[in-house]
Amino acid sequence: MQLLIAFVLLGVLLVLGGFMLRPVPPARLRGAREGTTVVLHPPPWRYAILAVMAIGPTILVISVGATSARSGGMGPAGVGLVAVLVLFGLAVTGYFLLAERRMQVRVDQGGVERIDPLRRRRFAWPAVERIAYNGTSRWFFLTGPGGARLWVPENMAGIGDFADAALAGLRPDVLGADEVAREALQQLAAEAQDEDAYAGRAGQGTP
Repeated sequence: MQLLIAFVLLGVLLVLGGFMLRPVPPARLRGAREGTTVVLHPPPWRYAILAVMAIGPTILVISVGATSARSGGMGPAGVGLVAVLVLFGLAVTGYFLLAERRMQVRVDQGGVERIDPLRRRRFAWPAVERIAYNGTSRWFFLTGPGGARLWVPENMAGIGDFADAALAGLRPDVLGADEVAREALQQLAAEAQDEDAYAGRAGQGTP
């Protein structure tokens, strides 16, 4: 019964998590500024939800291991396997919790930088060799020197600033090589301008 409950809870967790993490438009197209740099942030609680989803299978492994141990059906190899899986699950959970606090994309006139829990990667705009857009998952990925890649999700607050900077900073041949990516950037830049105009009218009290 304990194992059945664990499976049911895991299924519910995955369904709810998948629904909450579905691709959605950003809350706002302009990001927070630090001097001349715009800081893009993912939607709040996104990585915390992933952390909860990661801890679910870990709890299931613990439940299965405990049930098997009580019945005397687990040897040293099984105990070692359970320990490895639990440690892996805890590591993934910790990674997502750290990402909730640390993950961001920084954009300025010189280039774009993505900061993840365990690394940071920056491309100068002239060094970007390719930009592409995935309309299903709604993210851009940039390819830099040596084939290095950098992902920028569309649902990040400030994606309009990224679009402006990319259109201004990327080489014309890079922008012209992928029409889908170029049109997505142009659409986001236009929507950001509309957001600016609306904010200006609202600040003046104009309907």
